[in-house]
Amino acid sequence: MKKYLTFRKITTLIRDFFRKVRIFYNGNYFVTSKDSYVGDGLAANHIFDFLKDKKFLDAYEEGKKTGALGVHGGDIHYRAYIAIYFANLCKSLDGDFLECGTGKGLLAKTIVTYLNFNLVDKDFYLIDTYEGIPTSQAGTKEEKNSMEWLNFHSFKGNYFQELQKTFANYKRVKLIKGKVPEILEDVKTEKIAFISIDMNNAFAEIKCIEYFWDKITKHGVVLLDDYAYSEQFKEQKKNWDEFAKEKKIEILTLPTGQGLLVKY
Repeated sequence: MKKYLTFRKITTLIRDFFRKVRIFYNGNYFVTSKDSYVGDGLAANHIFDFLKDKKFLDAYEEGKKTGALGVHGGDIHYRAYIAIYFANLCKSLDGDFLECGTGKGLLAKTIVTYLNFNLVDKDFYLIDTYEGIPTSQAGTKEEKNSMEWLNFHSFKGNYFQELQKTFANYKRVKLIKGKVPEILEDVKTEKIAFISIDMNNAFAEIKCIEYFWDKITKHGVVLLDDYAYSEQFKEQKKNWDEFAKEKKIEILTLPTGQGLLVKY
């Protein structure tokens, strides 16, 4: 045993002491540990074995190589894990895969890598402008500001060719380029098993689900990336809640900020 404590150990002891003081004082102070999940707006003290799963981590790293995180300021392991879980579940259902709002392709690349998609008997349609969010479709001034901020920081230029290279080895991944709703008819599928929606655009997201809803097979999954993520995307949540009310269904709010619909 070393005679003297290291500086790091001393600072850790001091930090833990003050945490305990706060717990005692407040009664509900949340304390994390080295095994906690902390990131992407979420902190929890449960068991996260998926963070030790090499297959998952390797697939996520392939997705991360797209550079899609940009200025996000951290990883999105939990959101990616949920997307992979339901995509894997849906691969046994009748119907194709669809992603409305691919961006630079992080989630789609993670999914196709994890599932070894060349061995899956499905098409995977990736819908995007591949040059940013159409701000003319904004429903409110706040939503337009959000779109402009995202375009400036994450979706500059035309990145269609980058995506073509990213998915060049996946023959059944089909990139659909253009604005919604004009290009929806280019998606040549009659049945959908899994649909991920992340367009940062309430108008386009609702147009997508209205167009594809009747094609979603029984037990098919709709995964909404931004449903309850933050106030920045409240226009999306408002529109999705209206859609759910109209269909007499409920959207499950996930602790990651995602929303989940299973069609019955």
